[in-house]
Amino acid sequence: MQDFVNLVMLVCASLASMGLGVWLAYGAFKAGFGLMRWHAGLQTAESKPQGQTQVARVS
Repeated sequence: MQDFVNLVMLVCASLASMGLGVWLAYGAFKAGFGLMRWHAGLQTAESKPQGQTQVARVS
């Protein structure tokens, strides 16, 4: 009986560990993609012309 209880505890601990790892990986990827989206938004905001554009004359 003790061996069966140990087996159940081992299985439950393994599943909980995998579930926690998946949950933490999901959070890390969500944060990383959020940072990339924020960074891309900064680059598009900087590349937009603000006001009139000036044309340089070449002779």
